[in-house]
Amino acid sequence: MAYGWKRKINLLALEKETAKAKLVSVEVQLWVAKEKADKWSQLNDDLRGQLSSVVTERDALGREYEAVKSKLATTSANADEVVAQYKADVEATEVRLKAMTEYMKRLSRREKLKEIHTQGFDLSAEIEEARKSEVEAKKLYEPDGSEGLEGSDGSGEESNPGED
Repeated sequence: MAYGWKRKINLLALEKETAKAKLVSVEVQLWVAKEKADKWSQLNDDLRGQLSSVVTERDALGREYEAVKSKLATTSANADEVVAQYKADVEATEVRLKAMTEYMKRLSRREKLKEIHTQGFDLSAEIEEARKSEVEAKKLYEPDGSEGLEGSDGSGEESNPGED
């Protein structure tokens, strides 16, 4: 019987050692798992910080994009206005230059006719017609001013071709 008890004590001691070894093994596994969890937690915190930084930067870039987009739209509209105004100015200038060219041609023709008239040829009707034509041409490029139209040779007097 003493042998039976001793055997039971040895078995219990063995079971106790096995249980202690298992307990140590579980504690080690728990410690390793805790270390891994701490590393994952730290990594998670780092990634959350980076994500927050990226989100903040994205928001700032979004605001900057909207500001640039708005400025571009305003600048584009302003540029379109300037281009339209330049086109209108160029067209108006072209019309005025064409009218001025026509006026200068008619003025030159009238002056030539006057020159011929002074040499003794009677071209009074042609001179009067040239003067009227010249006045009409001048009105085309000087629509808002009528000064200088009478006697458009610059003398301020109306020339009467029948008096020469």
